[in-house]
Amino acid sequence: MVAPSNVRFPKHVDEGLAKHVARTGQTKSHVISLAVDEWLRLQGHPRIRFVEPVPGERRAALVDGPEVWSVAEAWIQNAGPDRTAAMVAATIGLRTDQVEAALAYWADNRDEIDGLVTRVQADQEAAFLSWQRRQALEAV
Repeated sequence: MVAPSNVRFPKHVDEGLAKHVARTGQTKSHVISLAVDEWLRLQGHPRIRFVEPVPGERRAALVDGPEVWSVAEAWIQNAGPDRTAAMVAATIGLRTDQVEAALAYWADNRDEIDGLVTRVQADQEAAFLSWQRRQALEAV
């Protein structure tokens, strides 16, 4: 459900917003909604930032580390009774506090991070299959 809001910005903020909207082709509403959504997420997870590795796709990442989905994927791949944040951190070359920060964000945003993990794994599988098809040409 969409709830309308009336927001008044100082002139310099409104002008900056107008320039950004003109440059990106996004709507004012979209830019404001995205900015507020990300700001709210950052309030609960101050060790997170948002990056845009692909134009138009914003992703959560550690302020001092990789994207959250990559930590989640490492956590999933290291499943077992002995799995700890410290063990996963050592496996992927991060500090334990970084892994804990990523896990906390993932816990609060499961759909977002699980969706990214699934998409990345599908892309990796497709790339591997493409490589195998290319390698098969060597026998021709």
